[in-house]
Parts: sequence; structure tokens; C-alpha cells
Amino acid sequence: MKPLSDRRTFLKLLVSSTTLLALGRLGADQLAPLLHAPKGLTPFSSWYVVQIGGTPNVNLSNYVLTVDGDVENPLQLTYEEILSMPSVQVKDTIQCVSDPYFLRAEVVWTGVPLSYILQMAKPSPSAIKVLSYSADGYTADLPIWKAMEPDTVLAYMADGKPLPQVHGYPVRLAVPRWWGYTYAKWVTRLYVTSQNVLGYWESLGYADVARK
Repeated sequence: MKPLSDRRTFLKLLVSSTTLLALGRLGADQLAPLLHAPKGLTPFSSWYVVQIGGTPNVNLSNYVLTVDGDVENPLQLTYEEILSMPSVQVKDTIQCVSDPYFLRAEVVWTGVPLSYILQMAKPSPSAIKVLSYSADGYTADLPIWKAMEPDTVLAYMADGKPLPQVHGYPVRLAVPRWWGYTYAKWVTRLYVTSQNVLGYWESLGYADVARK
């Protein structure tokens, strides 16, 4: 795996500078109330932000989630169709692999189990990976067994509210018990493959099985 010191240097250029400056001026006793909102959830204003470029502006009027690759039934899903699917709520801690104490958020996701969407698409028996594509060009991969776990979610709400734009609106992945680089934001495509395709960070040496 690439040294965490290298990733930390990179993240300093990507993580919201105003948030980091604010955190840097606070002691541990002052930081705790900021990180943990009432009911144990982290307010959106205190979530960490890591991304490879600018925040894309996704227009719902022409938004489509494509599910394709090694599947029997490729899908083109609108946001409204996603909202109409069976949903679950999952309480989770999203954490950055580089600094899991400070770069973390406690959140309740609402969304569609990824397994439900994949079952609609009917993956090939030989499929081993699901690669997510984001509107900003980011990619992340999941082994299909992880994508099919019941609490791996295509989320459209956090803490009972629509996702903020900077945190993945209209939909993002939530992958409990795995590091934050698998939680792709602004997802526009899910590509099922029988090949060992790697996502952005995975191709740079980060763990393909990203368990915390």
C-alpha cells in the first residue's frame, strides 16, 4: 500500500481548507461537540470533504444511472425511479483511511440496497467486481460479494435530508465497515465486470478489500 504520509500530503490539497483550519484551532474537548451532533450524528458542516477535482453540478432533469457490463438486463434509472425503490436506513461511520479520527462522520444513510439494483440487472455468474463511475471522473471498485451485502447502499439521503451537493447529490455509495474511498459520490454508472478492474485509489496501491 502507498505510504499514508504520501496520501496525507495529497489530501491536504483536497480536503476542505476551511474545515481543516477550524479543526486545527480546537482542542479535543472543543472538538467533540462539533464532531458529534445531537443523537450522535455529525452535522453536514463538520463532514470532511475529499475529492479528485471540483464539485460537479448534476442536473436531475437529465440524470440517469446506468447499470451495465456483464449483466443480462442493463438498466437506465432516473432519480425518480431510484426514489421509488425499496429503501433502508443504515447507521454508519464514514472514515478517511489517512486520518480516521478527525476525518470521519457519523451518519444515517437512506437509500436503495445496491443488491436490489444489481439483482434487477442480473449479473453474469462470472462477475467479480462492480465499478462505480462518478460525475467528476472518480472511480471506485467493490468485489461483487461486498456490493451484494444488505447494508451496502446507493444513498440519496443523509440524516433524513437529501444529500448536500458537495457530499454526493443526487446519489452516492455507502459501504459500511470499509474505508471512505469506496464511498463514491455523484454516481452515474455501475459497471459489472468479470475482470479485476481497479478504481482510482485501488489502482494507486490502496487495498482492494478496504476493510477498516
